[in-house]
Amino acid sequence: MALGGCGQICKWIIILFNILFILLGLSLLLGGLYLRFSADLPEQLKSNHFIFMVGLCMAIGAVILITSVIGDYGSCTENKSSLTVYCSLLFILAAAAAIGGGVAFVKNKEFSNHVAEFYATIYTQYLVTGDVIRAFMLKLFHNAFDCCGLGGTMQTLMGATSICPQRSSFLGIDVSTSSSCLPLIMTQLEASSVLTFFMVITGILITALVCAGFMCQQLSRPVLTSPPYIPLSQTPCSPSSINICSTIPPSFPPAYSTSTGQV
Repeated sequence: MALGGCGQICKWIIILFNILFILLGLSLLLGGLYLRFSADLPEQLKSNHFIFMVGLCMAIGAVILITSVIGDYGSCTENKSSLTVYCSLLFILAAAAAIGGGVAFVKNKEFSNHVAEFYATIYTQYLVTGDVIRAFMLKLFHNAFDCCGLGGTMQTLMGATSICPQRSSFLGIDVSTSSSCLPLIMTQLEASSVLTFFMVITGILITALVCAGFMCQQLSRPVLTSPPYIPLSQTPCSPSSINICSTIPPSFPPAYSTSTGQV
């Protein structure tokens, strides 16, 4: 059956949500593929930790992309089966985000070390390749933590100051005035901030899950059809009852006898 007013609102919320998630899934999947297979780097720059982090990004991106496509198809076509699968996948993603946030909160030190090591690997690869994608990823880190690179004069000599948020010129040479990223990443990634980040993601997923469940509930309601019109009565001599009227004998007033006739 057609969705009601609240159902239509939920439908458009799910569509917009999935469009954003499709972009996120594509970014994670394509970015992971690019980092993994783009350049012929030395083996020491492709550590097991780097390969694991890149593979994790690709897996998360693929799952998000598949979930978003199924959700958009189910909401646009109002297909109950697709929405049911979409709800199941959303529940799994929400549970994974909540569990991941809990683990990152408990093991915050290890989580910060993993992020810092991943950044150091990407930065070292950028010094070798100088490609645009790695530069864009590093700028995300730099703007988030207000830092740049590993610091020191080597950074200036390698010409890696163009991606730094704070820099100055000395004798025509760009010099980074930003702090080194590794200590800032390990100190600013507090347990509460990490937990808040994961809980926000979980809340967004649960909101989409509620909207999709409400759409399924509305689509499950039976369709109510009005019964055909049946006339309750007919006029005494309508065209359909002429034969009946013609068979009714005429009525006459009763005859009264007088006393004279009886005599």
